[in-house]
Amino acid sequence: MINEFWISYKNKTSIEKMAIDSVNRAIKFLFQNIPQNKIVSIYIKGTFVTREMNEKSDVDIVPIVKDNKTLKKLQSVRNVKKEMLKPSELLPISLTELKNNKNAKHRGPLKGRPDTFLRDLEYYKLVYGKKLNKATYPMRKPEEMFKDEIKTLKNQTILLHKKGEYGFSQLIKQVFWIVFHEQKSLGKFPPRTWKGLNNFIKEKKHIIHKAYYFRIHPTKDKRKRAGFVSALETYLETFN
Repeated sequence: MINEFWISYKNKTSIEKMAIDSVNRAIKFLFQNIPQNKIVSIYIKGTFVTREMNEKSDVDIVPIVKDNKTLKKLQSVRNVKKEMLKPSELLPISLTELKNNKNAKHRGPLKGRPDTFLRDLEYYKLVYGKKLNKATYPMRKPEEMFKDEIKTLKNQTILLHKKGEYGFSQLIKQVFWIVFHEQKSLGKFPPRTWKGLNNFIKEKKHIIHKAYYFRIHPTKDKRKRAGFVSALETYLETFN
């Protein structure tokens, strides 16, 4: 049985209504292509849960499947139907990956390790299946995860963005999570929403304010984007 938590949403926006339709399509697609006994859980995370979706937002649906063979099959059929599923995105993880805290070999280099999904598990919505207990899986310490994410952003993500291989809105999203976990590492308790985090950090020159501006006011202006990336690189240097 599917937990349709979005039924409780009052005053749904047109974007949310389209998102709900896509979630229903995506879940139906999932069960049509993957045997039910191979699906452990389905979680939804991101701005659909926090109700901060905009016209560029995706709905992050995370099916937990039993093994890497099923994972690869799901990724393959999903890739064929990506456009039909939008704005929902199926972002599967296998139980094998979680148990070993190691990505399947066929995954790309920018995919975070499985424990980054587990880290914030309590903030996601369980839509179907078994509730995972993150204490039963291997996990890095929070400070180690944070350092690894900084390194990936500095040494891979920004470079790919400059080559045109990683979208600006995706980069903005990564900045949100880096800033959120930066605040956590300082012993603070930041909100997990864009508006909340923007208001929480009072330092006027902090990168979150530029990121929030471009979240609210998307731009294709290359100079403005380059200026933001330059500011981001300066911010990241503070973690050396």
